[in-house]
Amino acid sequence: MTAPFPTPKPDEAQRLLTPEELEAALRDIGARRYHNLHPFHRLLHDGKLNKDQVRAWALNRYYYQAMIPVKDAAILARMEDASLRRVWRQRIVDHDGDAPGDGGIERWLKLAEGVGFARDYVESTDGILSATRFSVDAYVHFVKERSLLEAIASSLTEMFSPTIISERVAGMLKNYDFITKDTLAYFDKRLTQAPRDAEFAIEYVKRHATTPEKQRQAMAALTFKCNVLWTQLDALYHAYVAPGMIPPDAWTPGTGLVPEPARAAGTGTIGAQDVPRLPRGVRLRHDAVRDQHVLLAPERTFDLDANAVAVLELVDGTRTVRDIARALGEKFTADPAVIEADILVMLNDLATKRVLER
Repeated sequence: MTAPFPTPKPDEAQRLLTPEELEAALRDIGARRYHNLHPFHRLLHDGKLNKDQVRAWALNRYYYQAMIPVKDAAILARMEDASLRRVWRQRIVDHDGDAPGDGGIERWLKLAEGVGFARDYVESTDGILSATRFSVDAYVHFVKERSLLEAIASSLTEMFSPTIISERVAGMLKNYDFITKDTLAYFDKRLTQAPRDAEFAIEYVKRHATTPEKQRQAMAALTFKCNVLWTQLDALYHAYVAPGMIPPDAWTPGTGLVPEPARAAGTGTIGAQDVPRLPRGVRLRHDAVRDQHVLLAPERTFDLDANAVAVLELVDGTRTVRDIARALGEKFTADPAVIEADILVMLNDLATKRVLER
């Protein structure tokens, strides 16, 4: 799932580009390699992931967010010009904040908590994919070891972030009922911070990339950073979306979550005497590729366990909840009253997700 490699035009590889041509070449790299093109992001924005897949994204992305000020501090330490340091240090403040409870990292923790994680589990970075840790650490090492020009050029992915942020916020609010505007508050400030940072960085690169070799280095640095972002999504896709095995040291769904308060049986919009039905546009289907039943809704998909499938196969628009419980009691030789209590909780949960009605 490697991003298309941007091949420099022959004349770009041989001659000194004007500042405008250099900026165009850098923007072209983003147009072809930025991670908004990755299949995982398309699934995320379009509401095609389930809640645990969104959780895996939030958990792994935290490590990247937490290491951004570490990366920026490494760049800051290499700046001998006080005027540069005064500008660059704002990036650290943006993420660390001026006080506890402030800054981008804190807002990302709020996002992770919003999808169900306990804060201490997220901060521990237990359960993040090895590829996530490797790619983020490689980025920190890159800015320490390469020239200051290359380190600053690698930050130019900020030129492309406003577009992906707008898509992400609109898509997730539209498609996931467990996402709220407060959950995504991290992105509000990035819509102004990222363009500010990108404007400074692009002007620095255009001013200091004064030879063909330095210009090639700047373009290679931006390509590397795009690879860092792309690799993180590759890892998420192969671990949690494509059928395969979640690595043994990675997050397992259910781990590190805050227990949800139990809901009393029979509460909500659907009662034992109600006749539940699937709304128009919602269908129970078997995904042959993954050998798993799913509930398909407009622009959303819900994975189902065997118990949910057994219940929903009996949701035909004629049976009451009590009828369904009796049928399942006969099938599994179990107490219908116990089954009824369990399925009322499940059905009301589906009703709150707007994929079941009475």
